[in-house]
Amino acid sequence: MTRFRVLVADDEAPARAKVKRLLADDARFVLEGEASDGTETLNRVAALRPDLLVLDVQMPGLTGFEVLEALGPEQCPAVIFSTAYDAFAVAAFEAQAVDYLLKPYDAERFARALERAYTVLQGGLPETARLQALLADLGRAPSSRPLERLVVKAGEAWVPLRLTDVWRLSSEDKYVRLHTAQGEHLVRQTLRSLEERLDPTRFVRVHRGDIVNLDAVARLEPWTHGDGILVLKDGSSVVLSRTWREAFLQRWGLEG
Repeated sequence: MTRFRVLVADDEAPARAKVKRLLADDARFVLEGEASDGTETLNRVAALRPDLLVLDVQMPGLTGFEVLEALGPEQCPAVIFSTAYDAFAVAAFEAQAVDYLLKPYDAERFARALERAYTVLQGGLPETARLQALLADLGRAPSSRPLERLVVKAGEAWVPLRLTDVWRLSSEDKYVRLHTAQGEHLVRQTLRSLEERLDPTRFVRVHRGDIVNLDAVARLEPWTHGDGILVLKDGSSVVLSRTWREAFLQRWGLEG
């Protein structure tokens, strides 16, 4: 019999203890580890490579949704949401997550969730299709409010990065380079897709391949053919294309 490895992520110790106790009743699954916040969950998934993640939605550091978004389809195991917020859980379920558990749940309900997970893990539902649908739905969810942070790789660990700390975003093929006062990070997204989720009162496109944080702009210098040079507070510079000049000036506080 195949035994699938499980990671439990919840900031409440009693909730983790309950999952561990219920898992012990099903020989098809074995507890591989646990995590108490979003960042720890990312690192534990990377280290343990569990088959199944029982995931709380509201956790310190990163929410369950942000954890899945950071993992991406390549690293994300099968997921059972465990949450007290039915709106989040229903949305995840409709996007073909394995299942959701609405707290408080009983042993019978947990057993049904495990049964669904076992079917999925044995190939009963194409994992790629399930994850693509889930991530597509998660990608639409934040559209009502600006993105506040991204999860980036720092050495072997994942860490949250506040967008207010990002001074410039530059396109590099299928990646975006995030420039901060402390260094640079690459994230696997296109500049266009990321732009749609940024705070439009803070970030503005200045070139086909660049977006700047208005708070990071020190001065604007004239250049040629209607283009300009934006000098940022860290001393770096970026071209302000005439295509985006008017929009930038309006956002910056000047009329075009």
